[in-house]
Amino acid sequence: MRAPGDHRQRLLRALSVLALSAGLVSSTGCAKRLQLSPAEFERIDKREQAVEALRVYVSKRLVVLYEADDRGASYEVDKTINTSQDRQLLRIIVGRSTMGQIIDSEDRNGAPLLWVTYSSRCKDKDCAYGFVQTEDGVFRLAVLPARDGYREPKAYFKRESKPLTLGKLKSLAEKNNVYLFKKKNGKVRTIDLIVKKRTDNKRQVDTIRDGGVR
Repeated sequence: MRAPGDHRQRLLRALSVLALSAGLVSSTGCAKRLQLSPAEFERIDKREQAVEALRVYVSKRLVVLYEADDRGASYEVDKTINTSQDRQLLRIIVGRSTMGQIIDSEDRNGAPLLWVTYSSRCKDKDCAYGFVQTEDGVFRLAVLPARDGYREPKAYFKRESKPLTLGKLKSLAEKNNVYLFKKKNGKVRTIDLIVKKRTDNKRQVDTIRDGGVR
């Protein structure tokens, strides 16, 4: 039979391990999804190769549809005009967890525009998505990449029942159009550029135990 003291020591060791594990978990934390701000991008841009290393995301699921140019179309006249066409569609989905990379930047009507690729096969802005900075400082989707052999792409907010249209975010005085989805209650939603940021709060404490005065 083991002494009560042995059981107490095992319990204390188990509690110590549990407390240490909890401390490690709480200190590590999870990365938060935040809108990429101009100040944050400026800090990143000043660091060598930091932009290339940064991964960016979309705020909401983006669906882009491409329709092929008159592929498989036929035209016949037999008392009436008969046309037929097989619609060939290409659907591109950029999810909230799809990692993107900023590959170029430029000025668009006085506002910065970032070119982002979400495919390892895309290396230049001709196949990238353009996110322009609006008056509130948020980078929002403004340009969709064209594809050879396809018509102008159509964008959708989260799913194909919610089409995005180009327009001004809040006022006609804004510099650039961005892709908007207007809800029935009048609220406007956009596809924003998101980054993940983790903040580690470290605390260093110096302790002095006074000896007292005799």
